[in-house]
Amino acid sequence: MAVPSLQRTLLNIYRRLFDEYGPQHWWPAERPFEVIVGAILTQSAAWTNVEKAIKNLKQAGALKPDALRQLP
Repeated sequence: MAVPSLQRTLLNIYRRLFDEYGPQHWWPAERPFEVIVGAILTQSAAWTNVEKAIKNLKQAGALKPDALRQLP
């Protein structure tokens, strides 16, 4: 499958930056889904509250798509 030019350019930029600077660990998440939830929550909450919410979701075993769907 051919990669569109813009996508190829962006991937090239990303790889060059990654090769130069390595992983930045700027998002303190353990799994990709946690990054997604955190990114959504930061749209309407302060980071300190996002951290608390994620911690509470983890403790409740609710930081999974199916578990979140079940929450009221």
